[in-house]
This record gives sequence, structure tokens and C-alpha cells, in this order.
Amino acid sequence: MPAVRILAFADLHGRPERVTRVRALVAEHAPDLVVLSGDLTHVDAGAEALALLHTLPVPVLAVPGNMDGAGAVDQITRHGGLAGEMPAVIAGFSFGGPDVQAACDVLVTHEPPLGTLDLTFLRTRAGSRKVLERLMRYRPRVLVCGHIHEAPGIARLEETLVVNCSMGSGKNAGALIELSEEGTDARLLGWP
Repeated sequence: MPAVRILAFADLHGRPERVTRVRALVAEHAPDLVVLSGDLTHVDAGAEALALLHTLPVPVLAVPGNMDGAGAVDQITRHGGLAGEMPAVIAGFSFGGPDVQAACDVLVTHEPPLGTLDLTFLRTRAGSRKVLERLMRYRPRVLVCGHIHEAPGIARLEETLVVNCSMGSGKNAGALIELSEEGTDARLLGWP
């Protein structure tokens, strides 16, 4: 099985400079796949972010976030949404969304798991118990998430590499993840 390069982003909130940065990073890193982990828009404002679903030169997988309104959720579901119970397979690796009911290599959710990369500026834990339970049940190699703007980072939770790729703080610009049979590596990306 060959390696796959994934660019992952969350919390664009429809901001044009974030959409532009996503496009620039796709051109720079030539990934095999882009993962959008929710909050592409801000209550349906920022439709240019939704264009990423079908205008990038590589496949895009996405899940909605809590700030994506009904129109955004509909578009995410129609264009690369990971809304089903069975994982999608791209380049030999399986990708599941928040409702997946089978093991997958990469789990994509909006929220981080409770207790990992979920510490808010108020010093409270705001991760999801459901995501934690799904992670512990299916043990993916990678969990891609966002939601907690102040907690982007990379951490290990047992054998799963958790990547909070939030762009929400304005300090980080997503993450580059490399997945192969031999292992998994990830790093956060910045702004120029």
C-alpha cells in the first residue's frame, strides 16, 4: 500500500484569507487528499469556503461543524461528506466520519475527543465523549478534528494520532499528515 499525503483543515468559518491559504497549501504540498473537519462556514456565511469541496485538484472529504448551517451541511453531504456508517476508501486507506460504524484508518470529526486537544481558554475540557468512545472502539490510526480554536496540535491517545487542525485562532493553517504502512507522521502548518 503506498503512502498518502493529507492536508487537513478545520474552522475556516468562511473567512476569505483562510480559503486562500488552503488553496496555497494545496498548490505547495500537492497532497493526495484534503480533509475538511467542519465549520467551513459561519451559519452559512462564507460560501466561498464551500467551493473548496469541488474546486480543488484533489479529492476532498469533509464533515460539517456546529457553525455550518443547513445549506452548508447539505453541500458538504453532497460533495465529499463522510456522513455514512461505512468508511470511504481512498488510495488504499479507509476514512470514516462521526457516525462511522466500522474500523477505519482515519476518523474525521469536528470535535476532538474528550480530554485530548480540547482545553479552552477558560481552562475547561470541551471535547466530545461520543468521539472519545468512537476512537476507543475503532482505534483509528489518525483522528482529524478541530472545533477548539485555542487547542490546535498533535497528540497521541493510545495508538491513535490526534490532529486538531483548527485554523480558528489565526495562528495555525491546518496540518500535513503522511500515512503509510510503516507509520504516521503529522505537523501543523503556519502562515507565511
